[in-house]
Amino acid sequence: MTSGFPVKTKQKAVIVNKQKTDILCSHFADKLFVIVTQFSKVGNLIELTRDVAVDDDFTPTRPSYSTKVLMGRDEPLMHVLAKNVLGKLDIKKPVLLALALKDESPQTVALLSEEIKGMM
Repeated sequence: MTSGFPVKTKQKAVIVNKQKTDILCSHFADKLFVIVTQFSKVGNLIELTRDVAVDDDFTPTRPSYSTKVLMGRDEPLMHVLAKNVLGKLDIKKPVLLALALKDESPQTVALLSEEIKGMM
């Protein structure tokens, strides 16, 4: 489902490794809000901001993201999950990610990343 003004929103439900997963992406003017849940709850709330890294020749390289857990488990795993879920997207504006996963395996994270990429 897609809605227009004032916020562009897309949502879908998918089965990822036998887990029903709801995904919602809302494009605000200054932020992207993404919910990925297998519990029908918001779960952990993580803010991601893009860092621009440069190599020795001062040319832009692959972007990296800084993470900050705003609500929920502030564990290294949450930071890794957030970066891996959104790492392939190359998003310029800050992202607010709500993440509630039963299955936190690398396979699930990779599949979720592809699903979100398809919604952009």
